[in-house]
Amino acid sequence: MENKTVFLVYLLSLMVCIALTIGLIKLLKKGLTMFFENLCQDDEVAKFFTKLTTIILLLAGLSAAHHSYKLGDKLNWLTLSWSSARHITGTLEILLIIMTIFAISFFILHLVGRKLNK
Repeated sequence: MENKTVFLVYLLSLMVCIALTIGLIKLLKKGLTMFFENLCQDDEVAKFFTKLTTIILLLAGLSAAHHSYKLGDKLNWLTLSWSSARHITGTLEILLIIMTIFAISFFILHLVGRKLNK
């Protein structure tokens, strides 16, 4: 198999991983902004934490998209397509782990905020 084909498949799967990461960030942006505005009661602090969360998600998605691509010894179309699928799956796994950590952290912050407001 040509190196050009392998490189093009790698670039395509990398672009899909980046698009998935950016799509996830766009889906969560409004909810994160509202959550931090209600939690902090300060617009500047809410903007900071929203940007920080966005940067963490973006860096996690980009690092997973770059790091999880592995090729076997024998390259053909089947192994190349499976490697590409594994690449996208690895990125989604990392993003799921990061989102689970964020969800637990935000839930704890929400509970602490409710206790302090009582």
